[in-house]
Amino acid sequence: MLKGNMDMHLQVELATAENDSLTLPIHYNNLLQGFIYSKVKDRMPQVHAQGFVAGERTFRLFVFSRLIGRVKEVRDGHIVFYSPIKFKVGSPLKEFIEDLAEALLTVDEIHLGNVVFWPGALALTPLPDFSNGRARGRALSPVTVYSTLQNPEGKKKTYYYHPAEKEFGQQVKANLLKKATALGIELSPETPLELQPVNVRSNDLKVVYYKETVVKGWMGQYILSGDPRLLRLAFSAGIGSKNSQGFGMLEPVV
Repeated sequence: MLKGNMDMHLQVELATAENDSLTLPIHYNNLLQGFIYSKVKDRMPQVHAQGFVAGERTFRLFVFSRLIGRVKEVRDGHIVFYSPIKFKVGSPLKEFIEDLAEALLTVDEIHLGNVVFWPGALALTPLPDFSNGRARGRALSPVTVYSTLQNPEGKKKTYYYHPAEKEFGQQVKANLLKKATALGIELSPETPLELQPVNVRSNDLKVVYYKETVVKGWMGQYILSGDPRLLRLAFSAGIGSKNSQGFGMLEPVV
């Protein structure tokens, strides 16, 4: 078992035979999500089957990054990486990170779509101390914040907020408070949390197809200030929506 109670990010390295290049669909979030579920569903069936409930919301309480590696080319709806590649996973559930790491230590090969990988090194990175109530994070996967609106004809439309809009930060806070409730941590709606985007440019907007759904999110960096419990949750569980689909993972920037 992994030791210690500090929240951590787990980095997973994947390599191909003889370090050849590897080709995956550009929109690979569902492949990574399915892979993660496959490794924890027997050990932690609640994550996959029921989730963790807060009011009318259900949370899986994990988040993962985009693939990290050198890109050789993008063509025909696919992205070609040089081997090896990496990705990171976070969760406020210590046993989730433990179980995923231990499962990865017992496999000889890993499948993502039609590509077969050899599992490489695993690395655990502890999250920093957030007691000063301020942290800067870099998005490792796009942060998505949205509302479902209805036009006069009754047709529903999804509106995605820009990080500079006040609703973006408001919804990030509301979402974190619900995640805290799902974990059994009761916090007042007045619990402080503010989000300020920094170094977020127009090309940080990413449009991702998750199965048949179009999702828009933002990369870039963000400064969060407020209650240390919400800061820790932001970096362990992710911010915004659709974290378990590969959105909203933050990496601390020292």
